[in-house]
Amino acid sequence: MLTRISLIVVILAGIGALVFGQMQVQQKIRDTIAKRDENYNSWKKELARANDLDKQLTATKEELAAKLTELAKVLEALGVKDQEIARLNGDLGRSQTNLRDARAERDRALAKLQQYELTGLQPDEIKEVIARLKKSIADIKGLEVVVVDKNREIEGLKIRVAELVGDEAPVVLPAGLKGKIVTVDPKWDFVVINLGKSNGLLVNGQMLVSRNGKLLAKVKIVNVMDDKAIANVLSGWKLDDILEGDTVLY
Repeated sequence: MLTRISLIVVILAGIGALVFGQMQVQQKIRDTIAKRDENYNSWKKELARANDLDKQLTATKEELAAKLTELAKVLEALGVKDQEIARLNGDLGRSQTNLRDARAERDRALAKLQQYELTGLQPDEIKEVIARLKKSIADIKGLEVVVVDKNREIEGLKIRVAELVGDEAPVVLPAGLKGKIVTVDPKWDFVVINLGKSNGLLVNGQMLVSRNGKLLAKVKIVNVMDDKAIANVLSGWKLDDILEGDTVLY
């Protein structure tokens, strides 16, 4: 009887251990499923974030391409305006030369008229001189109007060129200026470079950032010290991340 009871106790203990083990396995399965779902949701979020970044990159590239196209158009317009100004300057020079010639002719005619009066020339000869003098005066007035019109046209073109270039004159830095990025702050989009006043660096000067010959961004100098400077990364010009050690050049 005692043996049977012991056997029953052993069987019940085994069944209890088996049930407990199954409960542990089921809990582990539930934990594994929950972790899998959590990892899947994280993966979906990262995938969505990556897609958003791709869209932002595409939009940035399109905006940069549009700005480059606009810049090319502005440069082309400036070239046309420069040619037009050169042509008008040539016309103005010729008009001024004609004006000087007409004035010289008028002076010669006046001098000749005075000589005729002193020598007692015939009325017909005096009339001819007077007619020539009147023609010279009329020519001078016409040339003066042409000169004024040309000057106005040139001033208008200069104003248009200023509008195309912009009000802020570019800051010229020493040719061939070259340095390195020593610090990068991606949060506020500024960098520190190892160039300063001793290298001829100036506030508002703009420089390019490259790595292995690849253009990364354009920066604008905002603070210059003796041997280093701080520059902001210009929006619309950032093509890739800037790293310490990248080259900055003008």
